[in-house]
Amino acid sequence: MPAPAVLDLAIIGSGPAALSAALYAARAGLRVSVFERANIGGALCEIAQISNYPGFTGPGRDLAATMRRQAESAGVTVAYGECTAIRPLEPSAASAAPASDDASAQPAASANSVSDAAPARFELTIDGEPVRARAVLLATGSEPRPLPFTLATPVSYCALCDADLAKGQDIAVVGGGNSAVQESLGLAPLVKSLTLITHSALKAEPHLITQLRALPNVTIREHLESTPDLLNTFARVFVFIGKRPATTCVADLAASTPDFYDAAGYVRGGHGSAHQTAIPGLYVAGDLRSDALRQVVTATGDGAAAAVEISQSLRSA
Repeated sequence: MPAPAVLDLAIIGSGPAALSAALYAARAGLRVSVFERANIGGALCEIAQISNYPGFTGPGRDLAATMRRQAESAGVTVAYGECTAIRPLEPSAASAAPASDDASAQPAASANSVSDAAPARFELTIDGEPVRARAVLLATGSEPRPLPFTLATPVSYCALCDADLAKGQDIAVVGGGNSAVQESLGLAPLVKSLTLITHSALKAEPHLITQLRALPNVTIREHLESTPDLLNTFARVFVFIGKRPATTCVADLAASTPDFYDAAGYVRGGHGSAHQTAIPGLYVAGDLRSDALRQVVTATGDGAAAAVEISQSLRSA
């Protein structure tokens, strides 16, 4: 991948916070690229049915596609590519942008863009190639928390992705929160039997629990610890035991930066502004940010607020 011209803003991740931030930043005149290693839309694409996002009801992938189209129509470049490292640049290195022989790889400049004389502050490694940017927004969200042991039986962390593989089978779902119960409601009509296993009492919303208990092919086993011997008796296991922050791309950078993470491993904002991390020019938004509510609707607002902060910061630099 040829190196593009220096971006005003590179966004890592493509969920609701990322696409909202990209839209707002592009409309503010910034040159913006979004980089995603998997599905454009992130975990939003794995939600079978959204019912609590104002103005929209339906599959998450449909909402993600609409968000992507809107961002691209504003001039955002959305690209597949995994970010494996982010490196702050020394002033001397930042002043020289990498050359590109491919004009199509360069994001379009806006009449209101940050001055091309402004140096890049970061070099990102995207699929092994360097990309330079004046600011970076981390919006990688969270990823499923895995079981603490391996199983002989197949394990899935996304019902929408793997439901077809479970048709007509006896399956187990591990977890007791809203995600586990909602995904069980989607899986139950497709499978022979579904056993929901949770180490405590169910913690999902009461109306969801009522719906699940009413299904004839569902067994709920509360206060039961999952073990390999137990789970290996099922044809497939679906796991919904929470999330953990997706921070692989900043692991090296964070290791030498005090106060980068909170106690749970999420990235702290609040260093001069709500979304500024402990590293100047590196911002965080959405589910990855410490103290976030971690809902689609709040992620979009968080991304918009981050974009405004970043735009103001770049123009005042």
